[in-house]
Amino acid sequence: MEKSLKTLVPFLLLLLLGSILSYFVNPTLYHEIIKEDGIIEYVTAFLLLITAILLVVKVVKSTGYRCRAWVAFNIFISLGLFFGFGEEISWGQRIFNIEPGKYFIEHNAQNETNLHNLKISGFKMNKWVFSYLFSIVFGVYFFLLGFYYKKIRFIKKYVNKLGVPLPRAKHIFIFSLFSIFIFNITHEKKWELWECLFSIVLLLIFVEPYNMKEKLIQAKKDIQQKKLYQHREEFFRPINASTLWF
Repeated sequence: MEKSLKTLVPFLLLLLLGSILSYFVNPTLYHEIIKEDGIIEYVTAFLLLITAILLVVKVVKSTGYRCRAWVAFNIFISLGLFFGFGEEISWGQRIFNIEPGKYFIEHNAQNETNLHNLKISGFKMNKWVFSYLFSIVFGVYFFLLGFYYKKIRFIKKYVNKLGVPLPRAKHIFIFSLFSIFIFNITHEKKWELWECLFSIVLLLIFVEPYNMKEKLIQAKKDIQQKKLYQHREEFFRPINASTLWF
């Protein structure tokens, strides 16, 4: 599975590059690619879904040798990825031909059943939360967290405790290079391309993180060795006399 995903990523990056170039050489093709329910939107949704599923599988397999904080954090991330998948396809609204409810008709900028296009009393969710806030969060994740992970002990401690997969230099390079290309597009739906880029690079980070202990797909023998190490660690842990009952 890991090998298949690593093989798939270069093809997805070529698809994304071709989509970016189509804006400059074939606008008609570009509009077809980035339209609602177009190939870019479905690729993004699929990658978020497969990453979420594989992360849940990882959590299940890791039961018994990971702390509660690690389990809780990884479940939270898997739910976040699934949420992104659902939002990307408007929770199946167009796939299953479901009419949006009255609330979404009144408050959603595109009359879709999703949260990221909501506009309430002038507050645009897509602009302030899914654009500005997420840009800050993921900017810190991509460009600062790995650096401070190596420099500051308590950051390393909590990154390891929560099991945050860190990007490698090549992931940051790919993300930065493609982002520059996308930001040079003036079309308002260019963010569909950026979301697709994010989903591709995020999957690649999870499959091959800097901290390999947190890789998404772990060999069965590695899991068995980690569980054995955990059991040995607990067996030889010093006994605290204050916890004994007489």
